[in-house]
Amino acid sequence: MSYFIYPERGVYHLPKKNILVLSCIDLRLTDNLLEFLHFDNLTNRYDHFALAGTSLMTQAENPKLTILLDHAKLESGIKSYKNWNEVWRDHVRIAIALHDIRDVYIIEHEDCGAYQNFLTKEALADGEHSCHVKFSKALAKELHQFQVDDQTTVTLNVHCFLLDLRGNIEHLYSIHDKDLPSLASAKE
Repeated sequence: MSYFIYPERGVYHLPKKNILVLSCIDLRLTDNLLEFLHFDNLTNRYDHFALAGTSLMTQAENPKLTILLDHAKLESGIKSYKNWNEVWRDHVRIAIALHDIRDVYIIEHEDCGAYQNFLTKEALADGEHSCHVKFSKALAKELHQFQVDDQTTVTLNVHCFLLDLRGNIEHLYSIHDKDLPSLASAKE
């Protein structure tokens, strides 16, 4: 039994098959992340992709969010960041092809170095939490109708979470197949 606080039952639909997990590279919360995945009955049923800043780096070229990023800092620290979204998307394609994933967990975490280093002061003025919601929600919407190739689009159920420094999980947002019943807590 966990001593951590996780989202209540029914807040989001639990995946029934294999999933893809996107998380940050932060070392401090790896065990907490794994415990949450086990709690959601996902033991040995997920591909794990770790990317500095989680959704932040996948959205660096998003026209609605790019203004929130300090591109001078990014370019001096990570020369290839503009390619990261395509690498991530290639990984999603491989996970669909090899493991037939239909769900994605985007797991952000508080006190994220990438957010603190690469967002503008103006963006952080609203708080890091608000930034995690904006970036993860944008990625979720991008992934929901995922274009695998020129002829194939796959509907993915995407769930966004925020992991705090004590290991607790907050559900931020979910987008799912329209045939599933709506979630009362999904924030539009």
